[in-house]
Amino acid sequence: MSNDTVITKPATASPASSLSRMLNAKLKDLAQYARNNVSPATMVRLAVYQFANDDKLAKCRPETFYTALITAAQLGLEPSGVRGEAYLVPFKGSVSLIPGWRGLIKLALRSKAVRSIYSHVVREGDDFAVFLGTETKIHHQPMIGGGDDREVIAAYAVAVLENGERDVEVMDAADLKRVRDFAIRNGMSPAYELWEDQMARKAPIRRLCKRLPLGDDYFVAAKLDELHEAGKPEQIAAYIDIPSADVADAPADKPDRIAAAVRRDPGVAADVLCKSLLEAARDFSNGPINDDVAIMAVRRE
Repeated sequence: MSNDTVITKPATASPASSLSRMLNAKLKDLAQYARNNVSPATMVRLAVYQFANDDKLAKCRPETFYTALITAAQLGLEPSGVRGEAYLVPFKGSVSLIPGWRGLIKLALRSKAVRSIYSHVVREGDDFAVFLGTETKIHHQPMIGGGDDREVIAAYAVAVLENGERDVEVMDAADLKRVRDFAIRNGMSPAYELWEDQMARKAPIRRLCKRLPLGDDYFVAAKLDELHEAGKPEQIAAYIDIPSADVADAPADKPDRIAAAVRRDPGVAADVLCKSLLEAARDFSNGPINDDVAIMAVRRE
C-alpha cells in the first residue's frame, strides 16, 4: 500500500470573478459614502456585468472601477447607463464615471429652487422654432414616424424654477459639434460612439445649469464631466473623497500564499494536511470558498 498526496493546481479565477471579489471586499467603504438611494451591492453587480460584457472595459485597471463606484456612490447615481444617470467609460486604461443627462437633472432637482428640467434633441425634419423676446419660447413638433436615425440638428434644455419662471438653452448643430470634437480630441470618443444622442441632450443642460442656483452635488458632477471632456480625469480626487482600493493586497493577486501552505513534511498525517489546505484556501479567498477559488484534495490509498 502506498501513500500518495495528490494536490490539484488552484483554478485560475476569471477576471470578472477577481474584480467581483475585490469590489465586494470594499462594500463597507461604498456603503459609508453611498447615498440612501444607491445600493452598494447593486453597484458592484452592475460594474462586474459591464466588465464581463465590454471588451474595452475589461482591459481597464481593476482599481479604477473602485474609484468610479466611489464617485457614483457619493453622487448617488446608478453607474449602469440603463437609466442614463451615469456611464462607465474606458479612458486610457482606466474607468471613468461620466454623469449622464438624467444624472445631471437628478442632481439639479435636489435644489429647492428648481421645479423641473427637461431636454430634447431636434432631428432633421422636425418642426422646430425658437422665439426670442421678453421670454424665450420653443416650438418643437417631432416628425411622426421619422425614427431616431435622422441627423441631430439641435438640442435644448428648459428649466422651470420654483417661482414659475422658465430658463431656456438652445444649442445648434455647430455648438454640439464643438463640444463633441473637443471631447473626442481628448480621448472621450467611446462616450460619443455609444451614447451620442444622450451626450447631445446633456450639453444644453450643463450650459443652462451654470445660471441656476443649484447645490454642490450638481456642480461636482458637472466639474467631473468637464474634466473628462478635457482629458484630465486624474484630477477627480480634488473633488471626490476616494479612499485607497488596496488592490495590491487583494487575495486574487497572491496565489503564492497557497503554494507556501501546501509544502509539507512526508510524515504529516493526511487529515492535518487537509486542514492546512482548507485554511489556506479560506485565507486566499478572503471569504467563503466558491467555485472559482482553488479546490484542493488529498487522496490516501
